[in-house]
Amino acid sequence: MNTEIETPAEKQITPWGLPEIIYAIIGMIVISVGIVLVVELFGFKSNAILIIYELLYLLPVVVVMLIKKAPWEALGLRSFAFSELLVGVSILFLAYIVIFLHNLALVALGIAPQGEYIAELFNLDINIWVLGITVVIAAPIAEEIFFRGFVYAGLVEKFGWKKAVFISALFFGAAHMQLVSFIPTFLMGLVLAYIYQRSKSVILSIILHFTVNGFGFMMIYLVKTFGENIPL
Repeated sequence: MNTEIETPAEKQITPWGLPEIIYAIIGMIVISVGIVLVVELFGFKSNAILIIYELLYLLPVVVVMLIKKAPWEALGLRSFAFSELLVGVSILFLAYIVIFLHNLALVALGIAPQGEYIAELFNLDINIWVLGITVVIAAPIAEEIFFRGFVYAGLVEKFGWKKAVFISALFFGAAHMQLVSFIPTFLMGLVLAYIYQRSKSVILSIILHFTVNGFGFMMIYLVKTFGENIPL
């Protein structure tokens, strides 16, 4: 019996491929550097910059989709089976245990884990609601459409789903630009890409990403509010 899991990209040819993915990533790097320069050189400060930065992940995707005249369903914007949600939650729970142990190891070595860097955002002059919307809502939507619906789907046709899961997770981990966060985000990238390939739905990966970020945001908020010291 063939137990291979088919993906949307394996059933039909994805309108984009590796060249478009490379162009999109280069475009994102250029745009990100541009935003940093504007903020640093002109002292531009706005709470909205966080949301805008996250939503910029969608810009290269929209450009490619329009140029290729591709259907939006090609990004995985489709429903999913409830059983896949249960599978996703179960795998995320196991992954979070590994991440928790990883963070404990960092703390034992005297290295600040990812959560402490994120917690620093609470000390900045940023509206808590804007920060919450960015982390919990904007980031899951934009990042899942980009990394799973666009990058993964474009890689799987050339490399196969197993390598595509690994490569897209590498991109996802590197995109967060913090060494201490690479392993947790890389692991999350593996899980979310695998769930995407199983469910054929980026909507499910958005929901799971929302769950992870929402839980993390809530825990960090509680830590900052009540002064607890737990390794997130």
